[in-house]
Order: sequence, then C-alpha cells, then structure tokens
Amino acid sequence: MFFFTGHKFLYHLSGNCVICEAACQFVHGFDTAFSKLLKPLKEITVKEICDKASISRNAFYQHYGYKEDLYDQMVARATEGIRDSLMPIIQDASVVTEDIIISYAKHIINGISEVKELIYVMLKGDDGIFLKQLTDLIFGQNLANALSFFDMQDSAELRLYYEFQSAGMAAFIIKWILDEGLSEEKAAELFALILLQSPGKKPIID
Repeated sequence: MFFFTGHKFLYHLSGNCVICEAACQFVHGFDTAFSKLLKPLKEITVKEICDKASISRNAFYQHYGYKEDLYDQMVARATEGIRDSLMPIIQDASVVTEDIIISYAKHIINGISEVKELIYVMLKGDDGIFLKQLTDLIFGQNLANALSFFDMQDSAELRLYYEFQSAGMAAFIIKWILDEGLSEEKAAELFALILLQSPGKKPIID
C-alpha cells in the first residue's frame, strides 16, 4: 500500500516501512506526537506536533503537506489492520464449526491488537468521524464476507442484518480499547461467546 506524504511516497508493507531509516523515524515521531496530544485534530497545530516529536516544522513539511495528511496516514494504517483482521480464516463455509468461530474471534482480536494504540489515539481525538469510518469499514467487510464466503445474494434485509451486527462489533472494539481493563485473551473469549450466538454463522434471512 502506498501512502502519499507531501511530495514523497511511503510504501508500507505488513507494518514495515520500506524507505530510508530517517523517513521511518519521522513517521514514528509524528505518530508518537499525535498520540501524546490526545485532542481533536482541528485543535492540534503543526507546531505542537513538531514540538512533541522533537522535529522541525521544515522537516514536517518535507513529508506532509498538511497535518491532515499525517492523520489520514494513521487512519489508513489502523483501518488496514482492522480490515485484515476481519478476513475469513478458512475458505469453505461448509466446515464452519464452533472451534472455527472461536479461532476467528481470536484472529479478529489479535489483528486489532496490532493497531490498538493507533485506534486508541483516533478515538481519543475523535469528533465522530473515525467512529463512523470504523463502523462503515466493519459493515463493508462483513457484507463482502457474506456475499463471497457464504455465497449469499445482496439484499436490503442482508444489509440491515450486517448494519446491526457491525454497529455492535464497533461498540465492542471501542469499549475494549478505551476502557483498557480487559486483556486481549479475555476480550477474545468474550468476543467468541458473542459470535457463537449467531454473527459468526451464516445469516438466516429469507
């Protein structure tokens, strides 16, 4: 995946920056600065970001056109991790069992854990935009999974089903990340129990 950063391109592959070491330090420094500020993007200045990252404003503008470029890159990295976590872990829907659903729940929580800190930053400084992006992302991937994995036909009823399910999944993720009182293991166990009630199975919609 390519991220546009001002006049340069940053290639990001499986969490690793394939670019010069200095540029990676810039990205990490800016991400760290943003996470320390923990307030809405519109209230954060480029000066604050640079001060927290101990990097000059000139260096910032060599890599980002605007502060929104940095934010968009962070959102892209977070959503990429979430999307990957929602992908099916098996190819054949006919072999879905209780153990598979439990493994899928662990797969989702483990994947989200890899970008948990980024999501935390997004939510802490969120004015509702990232929450909508998160819910829409989960809905889109869940619907795509249903159409391909379960070989279902798109319909208004199916979309309503996944709108409901996806809102619940987003709420679970947000509560888990913001409260910080539930371990990854416990979160996976609880999420598995929820999926076993039906969301991890093929929807029964006539």
